[in-house]
Amino acid sequence: MYNELYKFLEQTDVKDKFEMEFIDIEESDLSQYENAKKVIDKGYQLPITLIGGRPAFSGKVDSYKAYRVLQRM
Repeated sequence: MYNELYKFLEQTDVKDKFEMEFIDIEESDLSQYENAKKVIDKGYQLPITLIGGRPAFSGKVDSYKAYRVLQRM
């Protein structure tokens, strides 16, 4: 899903407005991702998508919705 979203966004007018990072919650130290940790601890479905450091989506990523959020930023 990460790669699909990245490829989709790279083909849009927001391609210069975003940076993406994949965090493997089983291998990464989440202490530097406090907002993500809070959402995960609440039991939201993975994957968790943060935009601007804030939780935006839980579960399957909708590329078009992510695009629309980035477009408004």
